[in-house]
Amino acid sequence: MSWPDDLQVFCADIGSVGRNNFAWARRIPAADHDEEHAPGRIDALARAVRLALEADQPVALGLEMPMFVPVPHDWRGLGRARPSDVDAPAWSSGIGASVMTTGIVQMAWILGELPQVELHLRWSDFAQARRGLLLWEAFVTRDAKGDSHEADARIGLEAFCAQLPEVGDESAAETERPFSLAAAAALWAGWNLDPALLHESGVLVRA
Repeated sequence: MSWPDDLQVFCADIGSVGRNNFAWARRIPAADHDEEHAPGRIDALARAVRLALEADQPVALGLEMPMFVPVPHDWRGLGRARPSDVDAPAWSSGIGASVMTTGIVQMAWILGELPQVELHLRWSDFAQARRGLLLWEAFVTRDAKGDSHEADARIGLEAFCAQLPEVGDESAAETERPFSLAAAAALWAGWNLDPALLHESGVLVRA
């Protein structure tokens, strides 16, 4: 399945905005040209995404943070790693929980700044619609990480574009009873979203 020539892909490395530890990058895959923003202000990212959406260009926005977590039936499994967390710190580890806490409020803020176009949490839906906003999780960890926040944003961006035209790690779908933080943030920000998406894992791209 092909993607639109005007697809814009963004990836943000989550970090403290007060300490300039937030960075982001953008690529139009058809042009194969990257923009890096270091430090990248979160309002500049929201403005760039908003302008693309207002121009009716499809946008894939990735955030380097856990965007879905398992809520297993068995209470003894609460807090355990996701299948996609293999060879990496679990989402509930110190570093995973810290970036998730920081990221969920940043994601909610960004969504509150955007026009409410069609929002997608599944790659197949986004690829078929060829418009709107796709939210995806950038999984950049261990040996894949760069030496700066902007490098991690660019690495996540490159991983997404390298997987086109079929994007996403199959391990995400193996998450037991997923709770979508992306859907929760979108609903908080007032987006018209099917509440059933709260129970889906979403798109994870592994660098």
